[in-house]
Amino acid sequence: MSDDVQSRWENLAGRYGLAGQPEWRKLLNHFDLSEGFALVVLLTVEADGAALCRHELGQHLHARGQQLIAIELPTPDALRQLPGHFLDTPLSPGDACLWVAAVEPDYSKTYAEWRDAWQQTLARLNAFRNPIRDKFPLTLVFAGAPWLQGVMRETAPDLWSVRTFVTRIEPLPQISPQSPTAQTTILPSSGDTGGGQTTTLATSDDTGGGDPLFALEAADKLRGVPGKELALANLLHRAGDGFANLQDWRSAEKAYSESLELKNRYHAPPPSLLDTLVNLGGACITVGQIQPAITLFEQARQIGRQIGDRLVEAAMLGNLGSAYLDLGDARTATKLSNESLTIARELRNRKFEGNALGILGNACLNSSDVRKAIAYFEQELAIAREVRNQDSECSAVGNLGRAYASLGDFQKAVEFLEQAIALARKIHNYRFENILLSNLGIAYRGLGQTQKAIECYERALAKARQISNKRMQNGILGNLGNAYRALGNTHKAIEYYEQSLLSARASGCRFGESANLANLGIAYQDLGQRRKGLEFFEQALVIAREVGDRRLEAGTLWNTAVVLEQMNDLTQAIQRAEAALKIFQAIEDPNAAKVLEQLATWRGQK
Repeated sequence: MSDDVQSRWENLAGRYGLAGQPEWRKLLNHFDLSEGFALVVLLTVEADGAALCRHELGQHLHARGQQLIAIELPTPDALRQLPGHFLDTPLSPGDACLWVAAVEPDYSKTYAEWRDAWQQTLARLNAFRNPIRDKFPLTLVFAGAPWLQGVMRETAPDLWSVRTFVTRIEPLPQISPQSPTAQTTILPSSGDTGGGQTTTLATSDDTGGGDPLFALEAADKLRGVPGKELALANLLHRAGDGFANLQDWRSAEKAYSESLELKNRYHAPPPSLLDTLVNLGGACITVGQIQPAITLFEQARQIGRQIGDRLVEAAMLGNLGSAYLDLGDARTATKLSNESLTIARELRNRKFEGNALGILGNACLNSSDVRKAIAYFEQELAIAREVRNQDSECSAVGNLGRAYASLGDFQKAVEFLEQAIALARKIHNYRFENILLSNLGIAYRGLGQTQKAIECYERALAKARQISNKRMQNGILGNLGNAYRALGNTHKAIEYYEQSLLSARASGCRFGESANLANLGIAYQDLGQRRKGLEFFEQALVIAREVGDRRLEAGTLWNTAVVLEQMNDLTQAIQRAEAALKIFQAIEDPNAAKVLEQLATWRGQK
């Protein structure tokens, strides 16, 4: 094996960390304990992941004096021809596994052809369920992309009914990578609303993903059985993981909540309790329940301290920082993220260091320190590529796109965001893709391509509604309002701003609430209803100061000044404009020049 190939294989093994994955150990345990026919469906997001599983499983079986037989399927046509010779596959006494793999992601150019090939093959094999069971006294593994599960269930129901289990093997996730967030800007004439997201996953390994309905069926058998409460809790947690893999966050939240209740009541060990706290917190973040998520992450942080696990503490500090950023509290987010960064560096954990840098960059971006944010994001990107963490790489590239949009370099923003979207699709991170679509719409609007921006927003909004994510809907609705206002349709813009305001309040996002109040003020100002616009600006200003968003505060002060001047209150207008100018200059915002020029005119009039 060449050095390049060896290095690539080692990197692949490091990305997956199979030895620490519960689903992988479940697969190995199956081979250690089972005899006779079994059907296992193995789902992985990339062909390399399946190749790694095949290699490692082959090594495991070889150590036990057994072997794995693989049927090579290099093309869709080869897959279509599989049923014709499947039952004629020769077997030897030591054969323990027959491996059939064809992994094609749903974003590839040949996806439709591979999907059609799987459908034809499974439909033909469906009629041979009993002959297959009789022919193969071993474990048959069908390995494919995640979409294979749905195809098999629909196309081959008889074959599906005899499955032993479904397992999902993915690259190792981060506990709290900072996701790219919808851009938020309130400037003298317009603003984009949005918010932050965070991803949280289990920190220990007593549970895993898989088929959530299968896990719920097993859980139902344990309900009311004395002494099985913690086993029931673990099955419910597993169902939550399965629903999360399917992006069904409401169902995931329900399963995790019930699991957590049981674990608390029956005194589950700290690592098991920690898993459910963290994953439930992640589900709450995704559906826009920020305050409940903060409570859960705080509890998890305390457990980390109790068991002396500083890595858990660093992770929870990062999660808390990200959650407070979602609420628009950049000060608290910065404090917590700096604590997380300190621990990560003490432990020399580069992945957590990158996560903390990403959150700090977002805090700087929300506080209008764009150059500093870019420096943080560039460090985040370098670490993500160093440790080969594609989730963090996607986040960092998307964040750089947002930052350059804030600087007004919209073409560069589009380039970064399109790179991030392509990466999100590659790694099947649909939530990242959704947020990035909204950010891409902002960049297109900055280029004057408003209709193209609306198309991006509407696609993102539809996906956000599918997963009932109010926090995400808030940002997208506000962005749609801005786009329609740019087209001159102010009344439609107001409808979107009002929907976004309700969503922000429902999800507890004070930053989004302030941004939407300011946007409503601008819209009513456009309609000539200055008094009503002023009322909205005053409400927005109070919240902007509470959450410490200086750009939002300065933009709202300036908008207030413009309305006061139109209402012939020049003295008050100058006072507000001077306050806005002071902040714009302090944060080096380019709007300072515009405000200074207008101030000179107003002072001359006075």
